[in-house]
Amino acid sequence: MRHKVRFGFVILAALACAMPACAISFHFSPTSIMIEARPGQTVNRSLTLTLAKDAGPTQFKARIEDWWRSAENDRTFYAAPGTLKRSCGKWCTINPMETAVGSGNTMTVKLSIRIPDDAKPGGYWTALTIDEVPDPTVSRPEGVAMTFRASLSVGIYIEIPVVTKKARITGVTVDKKVARVTLINEGNTPLRINGSFEFYKIGDDKPIATITLGGEPLLPEPINTCAFSCALPDAQKLPSGKYKVRVIVEAGLDHLMGAEKEIGILRTDTR
Repeated sequence: MRHKVRFGFVILAALACAMPACAISFHFSPTSIMIEARPGQTVNRSLTLTLAKDAGPTQFKARIEDWWRSAENDRTFYAAPGTLKRSCGKWCTINPMETAVGSGNTMTVKLSIRIPDDAKPGGYWTALTIDEVPDPTVSRPEGVAMTFRASLSVGIYIEIPVVTKKARITGVTVDKKVARVTLINEGNTPLRINGSFEFYKIGDDKPIATITLGGEPLLPEPINTCAFSCALPDAQKLPSGKYKVRVIVEAGLDHLMGAEKEIGILRTDTR
């Protein structure tokens, strides 16, 4: 099990190469793969990765792996495909698994997904991860040094009808820097969470500030609760004070979810 940066519907980890060389850059598509399928069906998709023209030739290796996140949404965990109950990792095959990409050229990874005949209804997910492979011809720096390699993971989501989509808000908090809403997934498929926080002065009916949540998944297992957060506006736009905070969440259900709470916000450090 490994830690990476936070997984939304796509993760893009550090884009860098061995110091002191400069970072590599690339473009990839799609940013997530979402499929509705039925038992016994085979579905084919592909992912492309294009190196920038100023990037040197690079070797990449692809693999399938399971992933999930902590309830605090500050860590993402990875494991072998099939670790999770609702993993579709073992349904996936990829080609090629490793290839070299020249400057300005494109790598295409073909993905074939075979849905088992006995697959149960609900949502399944895994990730297609592509890592930069160290060049064995480049010597490592002497002494203590850090080496960074490019890595990206694209979420693969499969829904087998009929899925159950059900969620609710369990908490809303605001500190001097961040607003958070915590949700629980009570269904059987990942949900994509979008929404907004609105801040009202007590007694007013027009918000003085609005911030948005965008496009992160709420998984049904192994941890079905997650905190989604966004940074507050600067203190000039939202100064210290008592506010009515209203959060509205869209999760692909047949209704919006909402919560309202009076919260005091202190924007300065009183230590």
